[in-house]
Amino acid sequence: MATAIPDLWPSDIDVQVVPPLDILKAQEATLAQKTKGILQAKVSTTATDKLVQHDLDLIAPSLHFYRERILSVTHDRGFIYPVRVSSGVFDPNTSMRLSQLQQALLADPGRNQRIAATEEEFINLVRQVLQSDEVRALIQSLIARSNELNRKAAQDMPPSA
Repeated sequence: MATAIPDLWPSDIDVQVVPPLDILKAQEATLAQKTKGILQAKVSTTATDKLVQHDLDLIAPSLHFYRERILSVTHDRGFIYPVRVSSGVFDPNTSMRLSQLQQALLADPGRNQRIAATEEEFINLVRQVLQSDEVRALIQSLIARSNELNRKAAQDMPPSA
């Protein structure tokens, strides 16, 4: 009697895999909707012969378009996965502001990086960054500052005739 040869491929193979850029771009619209346009997220992409990097920035338009880098995603030009996600929020030994964390990232990039081999792992890493205490505090601060500025501007406007 012949023995059946087992299926040795991973059980999580999916033909609906979404590229990291599409996942990040979707966050642009989601943040604008959640904050009623007070804040924006913007993805910018740079590429070399070998690598592609996508940066996700948080922007406060009413604060002279103040911009803060939230995370960077790097992958090989020919292969989207695995993807390297870099963010200062991955460093558990610091409580600095994100801008200071990004400077630390440049000094010691390995400390602030995680690797995602699959779409699901990538989504989990992005979720971890976007829902981190640091990013939540930054969002709250920028919304509060924007609201304060908008309130002051409304008070300074002359009454309609």
